[in-house]
Amino acid sequence: MKSKKIVTVVLIVVVVFLLFLNFRAILRPAKYEEIYEQRRELNLNRLMVIAELQGLYTQEYQHYAPHIDSLVNFYEKGHLTIENTSLIFPEGMDSTEVLNLSMKQREEQGLVKKDIQYVGVKGKMAEILKELNKNKEGSTKIEMKDFQYIPFTKTQYKIVTPADDSTQTKFAIFVPVNQMMSNFTESLPKSTFSKMIYGGMENLYNDDVKKKDIKDSRNISKFVGLQLGDTVYTSTEITSYGKAK
Repeated sequence: MKSKKIVTVVLIVVVVFLLFLNFRAILRPAKYEEIYEQRRELNLNRLMVIAELQGLYTQEYQHYAPHIDSLVNFYEKGHLTIENTSLIFPEGMDSTEVLNLSMKQREEQGLVKKDIQYVGVKGKMAEILKELNKNKEGSTKIEMKDFQYIPFTKTQYKIVTPADDSTQTKFAIFVPVNQMMSNFTESLPKSTFSKMIYGGMENLYNDDVKKKDIKDSRNISKFVGLQLGDTVYTSTEITSYGKAK
């Protein structure tokens, strides 16, 4: 009778353990996808900020910023030069005659009045973000804070420009998925249960660990990084980048 109870207890423990493993196998990929989507949106938001800043930078300097620090400095201290022009119609001169002149001729004859204004980049970006955030709520809103850093890391986005392009009319930023998902545990609930279910997932991109955990590695193979712009075409579009190995 006693042996039957022991067998029953052992069977219950085995069943519970198997249920736990099955439960864990379902939750792990679902949690990874949830955090991936959160991280992807955070990166998209920051890349959108960088894209907007690059647009303003090239408007002012006629080329893209070559380094992320250049953009930070431009945002903190820079300004946009706005030139407004108007025509001068001297007394005794027919207005049609002025309008028929080329811009160069008007300037040579002193018939063009130029008004220079300087607009702070911070103020301009506040206007841009207000427009971009119209349909966003809560944590999905785009912010300027730490825009130069890949979220959950101390790594700055790296701007890549063609080595043979001294005017820097093109640029790209690549965010590999392993950088996007760095410090994975920071996005997990802080509890013993969480550690039991999700323990070890932060190492999925570590080659040594990956080989030992083929199932989890297979689950993350569909996730990719992000790319802003490129070095072939002048573009500020954000697209998918690379494939998980």
